[in-house]
Amino acid sequence: GKDAVQSQLDKHRTFFSRTLYYKSMLDTKNKVFRNIIKSVEAGNVDTNEASVKMQQLNERFNYVCQNSQLWEQKLQEAVRCWHNFRECERVISDWLLKAEQLISEKHIDTKETVESHKVFFERVNERWIHDLVQTAQDLRSCLPSDQQKPIVNSVERLQAKWREVLSFAPLHLMRLEFRLDETTFNQYIKDIEKEINIEQQAFNKQENVDAIIARNKDYFVNRGTVLEVEHCIQNMKKIAESYSQWQPSDSSLNDAVSSVEHQWETVAQRVEHLRQQLHQIPAQ
Repeated sequence: GKDAVQSQLDKHRTFFSRTLYYKSMLDTKNKVFRNIIKSVEAGNVDTNEASVKMQQLNERFNYVCQNSQLWEQKLQEAVRCWHNFRECERVISDWLLKAEQLISEKHIDTKETVESHKVFFERVNERWIHDLVQTAQDLRSCLPSDQQKPIVNSVERLQAKWREVLSFAPLHLMRLEFRLDETTFNQYIKDIEKEINIEQQAFNKQENVDAIIARNKDYFVNRGTVLEVEHCIQNMKKIAESYSQWQPSDSSLNDAVSSVEHQWETVAQRVEHLRQQLHQIPAQ
């Protein structure tokens, strides 16, 4: 991984940090050797072997210096590639983790929460996956073939997870919208039943019928409560229909709609029954 390459690079730099020292030693040796050659030029001394050795030494030193720079560049590139790949991996992993947390949230009962989920999933950046693939390719070009498999596996795993979450996101958002409408519906039903009970009790106590009728009309007609409930049910039906097209095997939302409709039918009958009761009594 990156740490191993960084460690290798550090060792490399430490070792070759003494290059100038050895270069200076070699320069001194070359100088001394040239002086020796000059001093024996007059005599009949064979310096060929020594000259060849010195030439070989200089060539080896230059070769090592050049290659040390080349290897430092390669190691630096490998560290850079590892860093970029890990960064892309981290960004996508973090997003997927957050996405999974949002998807598994159970209690979502405000419009703001639903909106925040929408924003999160709609702002997903497709470039992240492109960057992951690109940085993985760059990294693999720095690695020997026997070390490339984990990189390939990581990319494939993240791509699969990414596709899975993105295909699931629309369903998740639909369910959120549905649950929000369902919560609203349940609150309406609770309030309506409370109102029915209040009016029924007043009626049973033979309180002023005109006042009860006025209250009944205000609550159920003027305020548009019934229309709001029906609008809520229509929304749920639309969402359930869309959801079924995406996920035909899951009938949970359709089942919930049936339950809601049945519930509303029962409550609506109670509302109508109360209205009829009120209007059967002659005005006082």
